[in-house]
Amino acid sequence: MKTSVMLCALFASLTAFSQEITCLDKLLPFNRYSGLHQVDRDEWYDGRETLEPEGVSKGVAYLTKSKLLCKADEVVITVAPVCSVLVSDLPQSNTCFVYTNLGYFVVSRDNNRNMNFIFSRDRRFRD
Repeated sequence: MKTSVMLCALFASLTAFSQEITCLDKLLPFNRYSGLHQVDRDEWYDGRETLEPEGVSKGVAYLTKSKLLCKADEVVITVAPVCSVLVSDLPQSNTCFVYTNLGYFVVSRDNNRNMNFIFSRDRRFRD
C-alpha cells in the first residue's frame, strides 16, 4: 500500500514538473498582467548611449531568448519599436514601446546603463 501511494505521489510530481513553463509565465512571474525585468549593461550592451529601435529589438531578443530562455518563436515583435525622448532636455527620458505577439514592452535605461523592461500582457490573452 505504501509503495503504491509513493508511486502515485512520484508520478504526480513528475507530471507537474514535466509541464512546460511558457515564456508568458516567465515574463509575468508574480503578476498576471505586468512584469518587470532588467538586463544589466555587463550582461548585454548595444554600444549606443541612447535607445534606438534596432538596439531595443536586440535587447528584447536578449531578454527573452538568452536570459529568460524562451523558445525562438515564442516572442515575436509585430510592430517596429517606437522610441522617443519624453522630456526634450532630459536624455534619460528616452523610452521605447515594443509590441509583440504576447503583449508589449516599455523599455528605458537607467543613467544610460541597464535596460529596464516593463512587460504588460495584451488583453487578448486574458484568462
